[in-house]
Amino acid sequence: MKRILSSAIQVFKQIKSDPMMFAACFTPFIMGALIKFGIPLFERITKFSLQGYYPIFDLLLSIMAPVLLCFAFAMITLEEIDDKVSRYFSITPLGKAGYLFTRLVVPAIISAVIAFIVLLLFSLEKLPTRMMIGLALLGSVQAIIVSLMIITLSGNKLEGMAVTKLSALTLLGIPVPFFIDSYYQFAVGFLPSFWVAKAVQNEAVLYFPIALVVALIWYYFLIKRLFRKLAG
Repeated sequence: MKRILSSAIQVFKQIKSDPMMFAACFTPFIMGALIKFGIPLFERITKFSLQGYYPIFDLLLSIMAPVLLCFAFAMITLEEIDDKVSRYFSITPLGKAGYLFTRLVVPAIISAVIAFIVLLLFSLEKLPTRMMIGLALLGSVQAIIVSLMIITLSGNKLEGMAVTKLSALTLLGIPVPFFIDSYYQFAVGFLPSFWVAKAVQNEAVLYFPIALVVALIWYYFLIKRLFRKLAG
């Protein structure tokens, strides 16, 4: 555990030295405040209600912190793989499993806590505690997919930025249930974000296990690709 903690602290030091990635860690709170206070202000000024879309804003809040923190860790990991530093970590006491745990799971755990706090402070709707916990955890689960996509599909940090934009497409499942009433909405059922959105729309946490299963399928293929990349 000490080795994992030490490795994670080292990554945070690297993030701190990069202004863009460091700023990304605070963005969820800034965006949360803008949504919490900006949306009601917009409604008062324009006399136009966005209440029907409050769940979408809350869903974005739940995923923002995990994606941004995992993005920062993924970019550091990508640089380490590109510089062959990852091979060094694999033969240290930390090991390959510890290395991957530090780069993928640790930021997901931390970001789940942050996401819960963000929802607690800035959600537009009064969400039940169990719903907020589920959203925070599933937000982190989805963020790991984004991390894996960045690491496995990119050859360098520049490509990583491009893949980050591409990976944002995995979040397209969020608005679909709110805008498409027919069975056509299930065309994006391969996205975990769709099932998380269904959970919020129907106020039913039973959709969360489906989102988790779909995410595990994504993990299976992306982790296989990751191991091939680390071996190469």
